[in-house]
Amino acid sequence: MTKRTLFIIIGLLFFLDVAALIVYLVGNSNPDGKSPIEYVLRDSIVHEMADTIPDKLVVDQFDTISRSATFVSLDKMMVGNVSKPMTCTMKLKFVWPKSINGRDDVSSLHSQLLSRVSRMGGDNVNAVINSLFEKPEFARRSLNFKKTTAQVDSPGINHTIQNYRIFPYFSTNYLLEMVVLVEKHNGATLSRSMNIVHYDRVHHNVITIDKIFDLSQVDKILALVNQKIESEKLEGTHVNWHETGVLPTEFLLGRKSVVFYLADGAIAPRGTGLHEVMVSNDDLEPFFTNYYNEMLVNDSHFVTYEFISL
Repeated sequence: MTKRTLFIIIGLLFFLDVAALIVYLVGNSNPDGKSPIEYVLRDSIVHEMADTIPDKLVVDQFDTISRSATFVSLDKMMVGNVSKPMTCTMKLKFVWPKSINGRDDVSSLHSQLLSRVSRMGGDNVNAVINSLFEKPEFARRSLNFKKTTAQVDSPGINHTIQNYRIFPYFSTNYLLEMVVLVEKHNGATLSRSMNIVHYDRVHHNVITIDKIFDLSQVDKILALVNQKIESEKLEGTHVNWHETGVLPTEFLLGRKSVVFYLADGAIAPRGTGLHEVMVSNDDLEPFFTNYYNEMLVNDSHFVTYEFISL
């Protein structure tokens, strides 16, 4: 037998062994339709990404911006038999993103955050803050007012409070979650809105809801939210809750769950405030996009920040 013939036989045997392995793997596919070889390939990519991305991470940098002021209306209103001015106190505190993962240009993130507190929008934080303080709100309409440094103690109906907060809440090697919390109290009722801006720290872009959830499956996602609401009722935790017909668009993405935030009056009587509904990632995984599932698989360096106080 010549060497050439021997090499040909060895090559054929090797080819047959590889073919047999592929047939075995395909024939023993998992219940979800993916064969073991697909998992092996996917895991290899995952490990490669997990090993390389954290090496490029840079700690995020934030500045703290804090402002407050009290305003007194020149127009007066009757409280009982006494004519008194109206007052408005505004407080603002931003833990403002300065550099995210080593990148100073995060204007897309700035713009999204500012659009949640002012229609003015843009990425100039000082301009938006000045605009807010130029137009304080009062318990009743007032066009004339002045700023005062004196402590004002007025009856509830006379006093309006406006609070604005922006701060980081959750961060991973991929994800930054920024919270925008706006509270307004006019002496009789309190309104509170909470918006969450999701930011991809690696690719430097704001993540919209369609990048996280497969919105073609919105009815199934909504069913999970309503199942959680029903379980809260059965446990007696929130007996006055009722189902929602709309998927909440404000949510925090956690390591093990998603916390959906529903507006005042959405699933309970108005005046009861914001409501939290927590659904596990295990339940939601079939409805996450490939983009977000890949992010979850690769994620690490989990950091949770505190809700800031004014």
